[in-house]
Amino acid sequence: MASRTRHYLNSIYSSLKYTASFAVWIPAVILFTDNVYSLERVTGRSMSPNFCPDPTRKDYIIARHWNATKELRRGEVVMFRSPTDPSRQVVKRIIGLEGDLIRTRHPYPQEITVVPRGQLWVEGDEAFHSLDSNTYGPIPIALVTGRVTHIVYPLDRMQRVDDNEGLARRGALVRKREQHGKVGVYGL
Repeated sequence: MASRTRHYLNSIYSSLKYTASFAVWIPAVILFTDNVYSLERVTGRSMSPNFCPDPTRKDYIIARHWNATKELRRGEVVMFRSPTDPSRQVVKRIIGLEGDLIRTRHPYPQEITVVPRGQLWVEGDEAFHSLDSNTYGPIPIALVTGRVTHIVYPLDRMQRVDDNEGLARRGALVRKREQHGKVGVYGL
């Protein structure tokens, strides 16, 4: 009887030890996925054909959260909190930075707008299926939570995500503000 009790207590102790060692890693994993890198799911057609070219499949991406808002560039794909529903994360491409003059699309009320200080103009790669800055206007940089670096699944689409300015909507950038106040003219 005593050996049975001892065996039972040993198995409980082993289970608790395993659970405790697992529980120690939970905060580390949460800290890592919130502040360094995370695996995210992309659905919908707004970023097609670069993401989810087949509407029946989802893409899984790597998002880098470390220094997510430092030195953002036109053409870069970012993840941010939706300005209309902060519980949702959205993936879009940066079209314009603060001070840039942007040629907008319907339903935005003005044909041309200047991106205000501390904000970005973002758009989906598939214009007719995207709720983006043309719908809700420029977004505060503070909403950016990550930069999309790679597509990791499906395996046949595994690749690094291009942050090429040339992938942004052609003709969207009318004028960009350069360093030291210099201005270049595009699309006029």
